Amino acid sequence: MTHGLRTMMLHPGLWRAWRADPSLTGTAVEEILRTSAVTMHFRRTATREVTLGGKNIAADDRVVMWFCSANHDDDGFPRPWRFDLARDPNDHMAFGRNGPHLCLGAWLARMEARLVFEELMKRVERLEPDGEPQYLRSNFIAGIKHLPVRVVA
Repeated sequence: MTHGLRTMMLHPGLWRAWRADPSLTGTAVEEILRTSAVTMHFRRTATREVTLGGKNIAADDRVVMWFCSANHDDDGFPRPWRFDLARDPNDHMAFGRNGPHLCLGAWLARMEARLVFEELMKRVERLEPDGEPQYLRSNFIAGIKHLPVRVVA
């Protein structure tokens, strides 16, 4: 949610457009997840030999999935560096892919984000930066520890 708030503060036109059309909430939340996946990467061990993207991966090879790269791949997303409130489909990797490694909290996180932004849109005309954000120092999690926000109702 903090990354979404930061995006809306830095691009107030997006916030105005979203407030003007709250039906965009579902796709807007998915776009926030795509553009600012909190988990940066995961390492896995291949259980069998496979060819992926023209590369051979042997059983027991270690592979790394970089979510930030996958979520901005122009083969999967038209204009991947553009924040699109209505992007659909949006097959991002913020929570992993369907299967045994899908984040258990994915649906809860989506619901919380939808509810928070729905309530903010009803009450807040503008979100403005009120200082510099403080980021978590990590090479695994892209988190914001502190986000000073000025709320204009």
